Amino acid sequence: MMHRLAAGECGALLPLYLAERAFFPLVAAVIEGRQDGTVQVDDPAAPRQAYVEHRFGFAQAFGAPAPGFEAALAGYLTARAFPVEKVRLYTPLLPACLTEPRFQGMRAERQRFILAAPPPPAAATRPATLDDLAELQARFGIVTRFWRSAQDFVAGAHAQVAVRDGRIAACCYAAATGGGRAEIDVITDPAFRQQGLARHVVADFIAACTAAGLQPVWDAFINNLPSVRTALSLGFRPDGPAYAFFTIPRA
Repeated sequence: MMHRLAAGECGALLPLYLAERAFFPLVAAVIEGRQDGTVQVDDPAAPRQAYVEHRFGFAQAFGAPAPGFEAALAGYLTARAFPVEKVRLYTPLLPACLTEPRFQGMRAERQRFILAAPPPPAAATRPATLDDLAELQARFGIVTRFWRSAQDFVAGAHAQVAVRDGRIAACCYAAATGGGRAEIDVITDPAFRQQGLARHVVADFIAACTAAGLQPVWDAFINNLPSVRTALSLGFRPDGPAYAFFTIPRA
Protein backbone atom coordinates (compact mmCIF):
# COMPACT_ATOMS: atom_id res chain seq x y z
CA MET A 1 0.00 0.00 0.00
CA MET A 2 1.03 3.60 -0.64
CA HIS A 3 -0.27 6.20 1.81
CA ARG A 4 -0.17 9.84 0.80
CA LEU A 5 1.07 12.26 3.44
CA ALA A 6 -0.57 15.65 3.78
CA ALA A 7 1.44 18.84 4.02
CA GLY A 8 3.04 19.07 7.42
CA GLU A 9 3.08 15.29 7.99
CA CYS A 10 6.57 14.61 6.62
CA GLY A 11 8.58 15.35 9.76
CA ALA A 12 9.35 11.68 10.42
CA LEU A 13 10.39 11.16 6.80
CA LEU A 14 13.07 13.84 6.60
CA PRO A 15 15.66 12.03 8.80
CA LEU A 16 15.17 8.92 6.67
CA TYR A 17 15.94 10.88 3.53
CA LEU A 18 18.85 12.82 5.03
CA ALA A 19 20.50 9.44 5.72
CA GLU A 20 20.33 8.52 2.02
CA ARG A 21 23.57 8.75 0.07
CA ALA A 22 21.52 9.30 -3.10
CA PHE A 23 20.20 12.69 -2.00
CA PHE A 24 18.58 15.17 -4.39
CA PRO A 25 17.53 18.69 -3.31
CA LEU A 26 14.47 18.61 -5.59
CA VAL A 27 13.15 15.64 -3.60
CA ALA A 28 14.16 17.11 -0.24
CA ALA A 29 12.42 20.39 -1.12
CA VAL A 30 9.09 18.56 -1.39
CA ILE A 31 9.63 16.71 1.91
CA GLU A 32 10.58 19.95 3.64
CA GLY A 33 7.56 21.75 2.17
CA ARG A 34 9.67 24.29 0.26
CA GLN A 35 8.27 23.18 -3.10
CA ASP A 36 5.14 21.35 -4.20
CA GLY A 37 4.68 17.67 -4.92
CA THR A 38 3.35 14.45 -3.41
CA VAL A 39 4.82 12.18 -0.74
CA GLN A 40 3.69 8.59 -0.33
CA VAL A 41 4.93 6.09 2.25
CA ASP A 42 4.36 2.50 3.31
CA ASP A 43 3.40 3.40 6.91
CA PRO A 44 2.40 6.95 7.90
CA ALA A 45 3.21 6.34 11.57
CA ALA A 46 6.68 4.86 11.00
CA PRO A 47 7.70 5.15 7.33
CA ARG A 48 10.33 2.73 6.08
CA GLN A 49 10.01 3.35 2.35
CA ALA A 50 8.77 6.40 0.46
CA TYR A 51 8.10 7.72 -3.02
CA VAL A 52 8.35 11.48 -3.56
CA GLU A 53 7.23 13.17 -6.77
CA HIS A 54 7.92 16.86 -7.41
CA ARG A 55 5.18 18.76 -9.27
CA PHE A 56 7.61 19.13 -12.20
CA GLY A 57 8.00 15.33 -12.30
CA PHE A 58 11.35 14.67 -10.63
CA ALA A 59 10.83 11.69 -8.34
CA GLN A 60 12.64 9.14 -6.21
CA ALA A 61 11.88 6.03 -4.18
CA PHE A 62 14.06 5.46 -1.13
CA GLY A 63 14.27 3.63 2.16
CA ALA A 64 14.17 -0.08 3.04
CA PRO A 65 12.25 -2.09 0.42
CA ALA A 66 8.74 -3.00 1.58
CA PRO A 67 7.11 -5.61 -0.73
CA GLY A 68 3.58 -4.20 -0.56
CA PHE A 69 4.77 -0.66 -1.17
CA GLU A 70 6.99 -1.68 -4.08
CA ALA A 71 4.10 -3.60 -5.68
CA ALA A 72 1.88 -0.52 -5.44
CA LEU A 73 4.66 1.68 -6.83
CA ALA A 74 5.15 -0.74 -9.72
CA GLY A 75 1.44 -0.50 -10.50
CA TYR A 76 1.58 3.30 -10.44
CA LEU A 77 4.59 3.50 -12.75
CA THR A 78 3.22 0.84 -15.11
CA ALA A 79 -0.24 2.46 -15.40
CA ARG A 80 1.44 5.81 -16.19
CA ALA A 81 -1.63 7.75 -15.03
CA PHE A 82 0.49 10.50 -13.48
CA PRO A 83 -0.73 13.95 -12.48
CA VAL A 84 2.52 15.25 -14.06
CA GLU A 85 3.33 15.28 -17.78
CA LYS A 86 6.19 12.87 -17.24
CA VAL A 87 7.94 11.28 -14.28
CA ARG A 88 11.67 11.99 -14.20
CA LEU A 89 12.77 9.21 -11.88
CA TYR A 90 16.09 9.11 -10.05
CA THR A 91 16.76 5.42 -9.48
CA PRO A 92 19.77 4.68 -7.31
CA LEU A 93 17.06 2.38 -5.87
CA LEU A 94 15.58 0.74 -8.97
CA PRO A 95 11.97 -0.52 -8.76
CA ALA A 96 11.96 -4.03 -10.19
CA CYS A 97 9.29 -3.24 -12.81
CA LEU A 98 11.68 -0.84 -14.55
CA THR A 99 13.98 -3.70 -15.53
CA GLU A 100 11.30 -4.89 -17.98
CA PRO A 101 12.16 -4.38 -21.70
CA ARG A 102 9.29 -1.93 -22.29
CA PHE A 103 10.94 0.61 -20.01
CA GLN A 104 14.45 0.38 -21.45
CA GLY A 105 13.86 3.04 -24.12
CA MET A 106 13.04 5.46 -21.30
CA ARG A 107 16.35 4.90 -19.51
CA ALA A 108 19.39 7.15 -19.56
CA GLU A 109 22.44 7.55 -17.31
CA ARG A 110 23.11 10.54 -15.09
CA GLN A 111 26.04 11.52 -12.91
CA ARG A 112 25.98 13.43 -9.65
CA PHE A 113 28.92 15.81 -8.98
CA ILE A 114 29.98 17.45 -5.73
CA LEU A 115 32.26 20.42 -5.32
CA ALA A 116 35.81 19.41 -4.42
CA ALA A 117 37.69 22.67 -5.00
CA PRO A 118 35.64 25.91 -5.21
CA PRO A 119 36.66 28.20 -8.08
CA PRO A 120 37.47 31.86 -7.41
CA PRO A 121 34.44 34.13 -7.90
CA ALA A 122 34.20 35.51 -11.40
CA ALA A 123 32.87 38.87 -10.17
CA ALA A 124 31.41 39.25 -13.66
CA THR A 125 27.75 38.68 -12.80
CA ARG A 126 25.18 39.96 -10.33
CA PRO A 127 22.33 38.54 -8.26
CA ALA A 128 18.97 38.35 -9.98
CA THR A 129 16.40 40.85 -8.72
CA LEU A 130 12.63 41.21 -8.97
CA ASP A 131 13.19 43.42 -11.99
CA ASP A 132 14.78 40.47 -13.85
CA LEU A 133 11.99 37.99 -13.30
CA ALA A 134 9.74 38.89 -16.21
CA GLU A 135 12.64 38.47 -18.64
CA LEU A 136 13.85 35.25 -17.00
CA GLN A 137 10.37 33.76 -17.18
CA ALA A 138 9.53 34.96 -20.70
CA ARG A 139 12.81 33.87 -22.28
CA PHE A 140 13.85 30.87 -20.21
CA GLY A 141 10.75 29.78 -18.28
CA ILE A 142 12.72 29.13 -15.10
CA VAL A 143 11.11 31.34 -12.46
CA THR A 144 8.08 29.16 -11.70
CA ARG A 145 9.31 25.88 -13.21
CA PHE A 146 10.25 24.67 -9.74
CA TRP A 147 9.54 27.52 -7.32
CA ARG A 148 6.01 28.44 -6.23
CA SER A 149 6.28 32.14 -6.92
CA ALA A 150 8.57 34.88 -8.16
CA GLN A 151 9.19 35.91 -4.56
CA ASP A 152 10.23 32.35 -3.64
CA PHE A 153 12.59 32.30 -6.62
CA VAL A 154 14.34 35.49 -5.55
CA ALA A 155 14.52 34.40 -1.91
CA GLY A 156 15.58 30.79 -2.45
CA ALA A 157 17.21 30.32 -5.86
CA HIS A 158 20.30 32.50 -5.20
CA ALA A 159 20.29 33.24 -8.93
CA GLN A 160 23.21 34.96 -10.63
CA VAL A 161 22.84 36.54 -14.06
CA ALA A 162 25.27 37.74 -16.69
CA VAL A 163 24.00 40.69 -18.74
CA ARG A 164 25.28 41.40 -22.24
CA ASP A 165 23.93 43.89 -24.78
CA GLY A 166 21.18 44.92 -22.40
CA ARG A 167 19.70 41.46 -21.89
CA ILE A 168 20.28 38.45 -19.68
CA ALA A 169 22.76 36.20 -21.47
CA ALA A 170 23.20 33.48 -18.83
CA CYS A 171 21.79 32.50 -15.46
CA CYS A 172 22.75 30.01 -12.76
CA TYR A 173 20.24 29.32 -10.00
CA ALA A 174 19.15 26.67 -7.52
CA ALA A 175 16.32 24.59 -8.92
CA ALA A 176 15.79 23.60 -5.29
CA THR A 177 17.45 23.71 -1.90
CA GLY A 178 17.08 21.06 0.77
CA GLY A 179 19.14 19.43 3.47
CA GLY A 180 21.70 22.20 3.20
CA ARG A 181 22.32 21.54 -0.50
CA ALA A 182 21.45 23.48 -3.65
CA GLU A 183 20.66 21.84 -7.02
CA ILE A 184 22.45 23.76 -9.77
CA ASP A 185 20.66 24.66 -12.97
CA VAL A 186 22.42 26.84 -15.55
CA ILE A 187 21.12 28.24 -18.82
CA THR A 188 22.80 30.32 -21.52
CA ASP A 189 21.17 32.20 -24.37
CA PRO A 190 22.32 30.41 -27.58
CA ALA A 191 23.45 33.77 -29.00
CA PHE A 192 26.00 34.10 -26.18
CA ARG A 193 27.41 30.60 -25.98
CA GLN A 194 31.13 29.83 -26.29
CA GLN A 195 31.96 32.99 -24.31
CA GLY A 196 32.56 31.41 -20.91
CA LEU A 197 29.41 32.90 -19.40
CA ALA A 198 28.25 29.58 -17.91
CA ARG A 199 31.50 29.38 -15.96
CA HIS A 200 31.08 32.96 -14.74
CA VAL A 201 27.52 32.59 -13.46
CA VAL A 202 28.26 29.22 -11.84
CA ALA A 203 31.40 30.53 -10.09
CA ASP A 204 29.46 33.44 -8.63
CA PHE A 205 26.52 31.17 -7.78
CA ILE A 206 28.92 28.95 -5.82
CA ALA A 207 30.14 32.01 -3.91
CA ALA A 208 26.52 32.96 -3.14
CA CYS A 209 25.82 29.41 -1.90
CA THR A 210 28.90 29.46 0.31
CA ALA A 211 27.75 32.74 1.85
CA ALA A 212 24.32 31.17 2.48
CA GLY A 213 25.77 28.00 4.04
CA LEU A 214 24.67 25.79 1.14
CA GLN A 215 26.61 23.03 -0.62
CA PRO A 216 26.09 23.27 -4.40
CA VAL A 217 25.61 19.99 -6.26
CA TRP A 218 25.55 19.31 -9.99
CA ASP A 219 23.69 16.58 -11.86
CA ALA A 220 23.99 15.87 -15.59
CA PHE A 221 23.29 13.24 -18.22
CA ILE A 222 26.60 11.53 -18.97
CA ASN A 223 26.21 12.22 -22.71
CA ASN A 224 25.77 15.97 -22.06
CA LEU A 225 29.47 16.56 -22.55
CA PRO A 226 29.37 20.39 -22.34
CA SER A 227 27.67 20.18 -18.93
CA VAL A 228 30.10 17.52 -17.69
CA ARG A 229 33.13 19.46 -18.89
CA THR A 230 31.88 22.68 -17.31
CA ALA A 231 31.32 20.91 -14.00
CA LEU A 232 34.80 19.40 -14.00
CA SER A 233 36.43 22.69 -14.99
CA LEU A 234 34.79 24.42 -12.01
CA GLY A 235 36.09 21.97 -9.43
CA PHE A 236 33.25 19.44 -9.30
CA ARG A 237 34.07 15.74 -9.10
CA PRO A 238 31.87 12.65 -9.63
CA ASP A 239 30.07 11.52 -6.50
CA GLY A 240 29.94 7.77 -7.00
CA PRO A 241 29.09 5.94 -10.23
CA ALA A 242 26.51 7.07 -12.78
CA TYR A 243 22.96 5.96 -12.05
CA ALA A 244 19.90 5.02 -14.07
CA PHE A 245 17.40 7.80 -14.76
CA PHE A 246 14.00 7.07 -16.32
CA THR A 247 11.85 9.61 -18.16
CA ILE A 248 8.38 8.02 -18.16
CA PRO A 249 5.70 9.91 -20.12
CA ARG A 250 2.10 9.96 -18.96
CA ALA A 251 -0.04 7.47 -20.84
